[in-house]
Amino acid sequence: MMRRYIALGALGLLSLAACDKKDAPAPAASEAAAAPLAPPPATPVPAAVAEPVVDVASLPVEEQYEADAEKEITSDNVSAKLDELEKEIAAP
Repeated sequence: MMRRYIALGALGLLSLAACDKKDAPAPAASEAAAAPLAPPPATPVPAAVAEPVVDVASLPVEEQYEADAEKEITSDNVSAKLDELEKEIAAP
């Protein structure tokens, strides 16, 4: 157990030593004056997009779909409607 703590401590010290960053030397004053920073290119600010107005009362609900399905699907055309749905689902 003691070996594990010693190994973890040594690993921690080694990782701290590996993370030691060395700062890059600062550019000389003549280099800094020779290359002035150009302002970043102006990017157009997008205009605020207005949220579309949705009439919640006009949105169809599950009950409306069920009523339409009961009218459209009969025992005579159930296999044809099923084939149509399978083709619609399989289409890319």
